[in-house]
Amino acid sequence: MKTSKKLLLYFASLAACILLGTSIIIACADEGDPYDYYTFFFHNDVQGKKDYSPFYFTDYHFTYSDEEPASEAAINAKEWVGYLGAGVKAGEVEKIMYHLDSAGKDGLYNYLEQDAPAPDSVSGNAFIQSLKEPEREDARKYYQFALRAERLGQVSDNYWEPAPLDTSGLIEASEEALHLGEEQKDNYLKLRYYYQAQKLNHYAAKYKEAQNVYDDFITPIKSDSHVKGWALALKAGEARRLGDTTNAAFLFSKVFANYPERRLQAYRNYHYIDAPFDDVLKLASTPKEKANLYAIRGFGNMDLETEDLEKVYEYAPSSQMVGTLLVREINKLEQGYLNLALDNNSDEFYRKQLNTEVTAIGPLEPTGQWLLWPSVLVLVAGLGMVVFIFKKQPEKRNLKIAGFVITAIGVAGLIGYGMSQFSGKPGSVGKLEKAGFFVALPDSVKNTYDNHIEKLRGFCTKLAEDANYPEPQIGTIANAYLSFMQNQPAQGLKDLEKLNTKTLPEKLNDQKQIVQLLLSAQNMKQVKAVDEAALLPGLKWLRGKSIAEGKTKRDVYPATADNVKYFAITERNFYTYVLAPAYLRQGDTSKAALALLCSQNDYESEYRLSIFKQAPDFWYTQLHAAALNQIIGLKTQRPADAYLAFLSDGLKKINSSTLYELLGTVLLREHRYQDAEQAFITYKAKSAKGPANDLYISSGNPFVADINDYPNSNGKGISKLQFAEKMAVLERKLKTNPKDAEAYFQMANGLYNTSTYSNSWNFISYNWSTLDFGRSLLYDYDKDYIEAATAEQYYLKARDFSDDDDFKAKCTFMAAKCKQKQNVAPTYEDYNDYTEREKAYLKMLKENSYFKELKSYKHTAFYRKAVAECSYLSDFIAGK
Repeated sequence: MKTSKKLLLYFASLAACILLGTSIIIACADEGDPYDYYTFFFHNDVQGKKDYSPFYFTDYHFTYSDEEPASEAAINAKEWVGYLGAGVKAGEVEKIMYHLDSAGKDGLYNYLEQDAPAPDSVSGNAFIQSLKEPEREDARKYYQFALRAERLGQVSDNYWEPAPLDTSGLIEASEEALHLGEEQKDNYLKLRYYYQAQKLNHYAAKYKEAQNVYDDFITPIKSDSHVKGWALALKAGEARRLGDTTNAAFLFSKVFANYPERRLQAYRNYHYIDAPFDDVLKLASTPKEKANLYAIRGFGNMDLETEDLEKVYEYAPSSQMVGTLLVREINKLEQGYLNLALDNNSDEFYRKQLNTEVTAIGPLEPTGQWLLWPSVLVLVAGLGMVVFIFKKQPEKRNLKIAGFVITAIGVAGLIGYGMSQFSGKPGSVGKLEKAGFFVALPDSVKNTYDNHIEKLRGFCTKLAEDANYPEPQIGTIANAYLSFMQNQPAQGLKDLEKLNTKTLPEKLNDQKQIVQLLLSAQNMKQVKAVDEAALLPGLKWLRGKSIAEGKTKRDVYPATADNVKYFAITERNFYTYVLAPAYLRQGDTSKAALALLCSQNDYESEYRLSIFKQAPDFWYTQLHAAALNQIIGLKTQRPADAYLAFLSDGLKKINSSTLYELLGTVLLREHRYQDAEQAFITYKAKSAKGPANDLYISSGNPFVADINDYPNSNGKGISKLQFAEKMAVLERKLKTNPKDAEAYFQMANGLYNTSTYSNSWNFISYNWSTLDFGRSLLYDYDKDYIEAATAEQYYLKARDFSDDDDFKAKCTFMAAKCKQKQNVAPTYEDYNDYTEREKAYLKMLKENSYFKELKSYKHTAFYRKAVAECSYLSDFIAGK
């Protein structure tokens, strides 16, 4: 394999390039969905939706959304409507003030200044017509001044030739605004003129003068107008520019508290300033001011903590900020704790739950290294017999008993070994590992989070009992959900019972239903028919809510908070992390598969099996024929049982032919070739006319043995059906003649070439990756797909039943290739000793046990060819 050695180096380099490329792609690609990157069931919008939604929890963004809780344009338009009176609509004001382009504003200014025809953009607008009325002359003049001031404050968007600000013009305009404000008796317009004066000074970087305008002219005006809040935000910025960062942070906290249209801006500026919290807190003189400061700090804290929550509740128990902070803490626990406990949607988890043994076909006898353990066990039994038989003296009674025990151990071990090697039917399911509802967590992790949960539980209890918060039931629901996190369903259900007589707001009632569903599922030790019937109403309710949300927009970037489909995500998470694992724990693979199909919650797409697959990966990697036949039965005849009919609804999206194609593939994995042949025949019969099998043609002849894995496209490719037919024929030959060496060899070739290293990998796998090379086992069929273990046994059988040394050499060499694939390649998970592990791996590839056996065939033509082409073999012989 001189070519093989070069190819190994090539693949190592290729893998490194792919890993490097992957890191670059990840670094440069779109980020993950900031609203759906961890498993959650507690909806963040059950509290604070109107005023505090930008501060929901997400570890991906500084804030949950970039949209202010309220519209400044809408608020200003509403104030103008209140000032101008009936006949003017807020939408008309907003259109003129916020949605005209520069040309439109120029035309509007001229129209207000002269008796020129109205521009088309403002024709018929009641707001403009109102300003044209004689009694509204002061309002018209103010608006014209605001248009001129706006133009002065604009910065050129020409990056190549930026025009500097007209500082002198800004200062002159600010003086004019002060003068016009002093002349006004109407506080509505007076306040706005003074605001313009402050803003113009601010733009001109005259921060002290701008502050003076606020202190001397704006503060004395008694008004509830939001213009005062905008002016306060300017003053906070001026304080920061002048170096008074503590006062600036405090002023921004006041803007945050009272002006939702500037709340997000104030929050960002507060954190940008980064003033010492205790210093800012000293400026707060009222409980409300203190509550807002603790809330701002809490909204920016990504770590587990209850201090800010408790302080906000202490100073402002009825504030929406309490509920928002509480839900944030629950979401943090979901990300950091629940996600670890629900680490059950992985190949590793499925492999543990579906510990399936797939035995090869034919009377395989242990050979090679398989003789080691029987030999040891026979030796142990023999030693025991010697002691037992020959030590008959009474004084050696204890030794005699020991001999009997040793004999018994040896014989039992030998019997056990024999049963493990020769028993079992193809596709039989092994013993299921026991597992709890959650994945076990290290005590250090569990203790840290459990301590925080207990603190939070105490707060929730107080919140519910005090009833000072407008929706105290959130405390009870949160406590029940915390019980779910701690795997205490009985306690959680008991908590929810307290709300059975309460009328809840819609969002709280929805959250209660979700928690009830979770706890009910968790409370089941084993999912039985009676349990399923109890779950059905909740599952139907959840599906109805998911459908009512509307279809999720797909391929939207960047993801936006207004596209979060909470119930669709909850439905997906429930089936994926709760119901499907519950079925897997009790060995019901078919229902687990159906549950995972429900997790897709896409009620329109039709699933097809191809490289562009849509169904859950579990279907393509974990299903066995027994489970798949059950599923096909449910597809063929809709079940009478209401729950099972509901669970199998997703099968409507899968064409029957698709299921038979998958069944045939699974049967190939299980070495049931006659059954696979029939499945593929049924698939073709049910498929639409046309080249239905074109997706499943091998790239070469799977019954040819090559010295090197690449290139491996020898001969014309065949279909899965043709492969199954040929393997079934070979299987029948072996039943007729169990010592047919050529039949064993052909079957071994077929098995080897369906591994990831050869030309027909797509006969047993729907995915291929360069990272499959030498990886550890993930799926049951990996014994063939990754390790080529069954092929190795067949090559050895072919060798045993042949008298042709050249043929024996070929069989031994092919067994060596299989053996080589059973070495696990190092990964970069522990990069510190990667180089040493890589050297050890390469050494194992050369120290193949079958290479020693090949020396006995050095007189054959095949041996000479193998030495010439295989660098591993030549290196082994040369002792390198």
